Amino acid sequence: MREFGLALGATTLFFSIFLYATGNELTMIRNGDCTGECYQEYVNQFGDVVEHERRKQALAAGDPFSDIRGLWAGCAACHGANGAGGIGPQLTGQTATYITDRLVTYKNNGTVGAQSALMWGQAAMLTDGQIDTISKFIEEGLPGK
Repeated sequence: MREFGLALGATTLFFSIFLYATGNELTMIRNGDCTGECYQEYVNQFGDVVEHERRKQALAAGDPFSDIRGLWAGCAACHGANGAGGIGPQLTGQTATYITDRLVTYKNNGTVGAQSALMWGQAAMLTDGQIDTISKFIEEGLPGK
């Protein structure tokens, strides 16, 4: 274990020196990193903050599942990125009614199977609207994934 720690420390040190030596070449240009002409060039190329928000809103408006896509990442940790199962059971192929019933049961600390306790905390944070949207998202085969 000690050797692993030494190897990890040496690798981290080497990588840190490498990043320091290469300077800003490996980092993305952000609008906070420049002023004047640099900032104007950034705005001309990528748009300003308002334009960024408008693009995000336009994308979200065309996606009925935009509100829960971030939540799906938490689901995917146990159920797999494609809902095919993993630590948790397979979700793909289930109906919206089935998923809704399960999530409501978990939200109320109900037991469905041996791993129900793992879902209690996850479902407790969901609103009824989010449960409905997640259920439809799963039933429709995770569109846009």
